[in-house]
Amino acid sequence: MVLVGLYTAVITGIGQTFFSQQANGSVTTVKGKVTGSTLIAQPETGDGDLWGRAMAVSGTGNTLQAGPTNLSPASTAYRQRTQALAKTIQARNPDARGVIPQELITTSGSGVDPDISLAAALWQAPRIAKARQLTVKQVQRIISQQATPAWTGVFGAQTVNVAQVNRALAKTNA
Repeated sequence: MVLVGLYTAVITGIGQTFFSQQANGSVTTVKGKVTGSTLIAQPETGDGDLWGRAMAVSGTGNTLQAGPTNLSPASTAYRQRTQALAKTIQARNPDARGVIPQELITTSGSGVDPDISLAAALWQAPRIAKARQLTVKQVQRIISQQATPAWTGVFGAQTVNVAQVNRALAKTNA
């Protein structure tokens, strides 16, 4: 029993000493108020915000009740859901060029993935720029500054954390 308590105390101490931000939930704050976490997606819908992956969230918008949809890509319900999302996203992003990035109309396996590809983030730049009265290049620069490289620099695509980008965007209008 003593060993269990000692082990817990040592691991907690190491976490708090060397990884304080992560050990405390990687929370994000604005003006001292906790607004979310960089580890859990937030349902962003403002025109001046970067949007993350589609979320299967209850009507309350509570991410604690989020999860995957469990819909088969071959199902009619899945097709209808993605088509409706695509129509909404295209209408809200009329100046975006190219095909809507797949991750903006499909949910992740967890339903609360906090990151999207750099390409999906940059696709949204015209809408964000217009809403925040910035140039598209300014928004693209802010997004690109938040990008993390592909895993080991080889596998996958560059990603951005939606909460971190939105925090950086908020500082431009502060």
